Amino acid sequence: MRLKTSHLKEPKHKELVSCVGWTTPDELYSCSDDHHIMKWNLLTSETTQVVKLPDDIYPIDLHWFPKNIGGKKQSQAESFVLTSSDD
Repeated sequence: MRLKTSHLKEPKHKELVSCVGWTTPDELYSCSDDHHIMKWNLLTSETTQVVKLPDDIYPIDLHWFPKNIGGKKQSQAESFVLTSSDD
């Protein structure tokens, strides 16, 4: 097994990243103590800020279950779950 890693010249998050969630093999979401949720496209190296959380919310864990998994349409609704601490 090989693990490919790389470092960004300029970090996208300004604080500790507390959780990540994969949606596809090429896309993931990350949450940080800087109160941002970021979307990462690993094929294009594009990073997008999805949402800015309130300043008193500190994410602890995240799970996202998209409608399309492996190109198959699911009968269930899309679910995004974020747990947090308030200090």
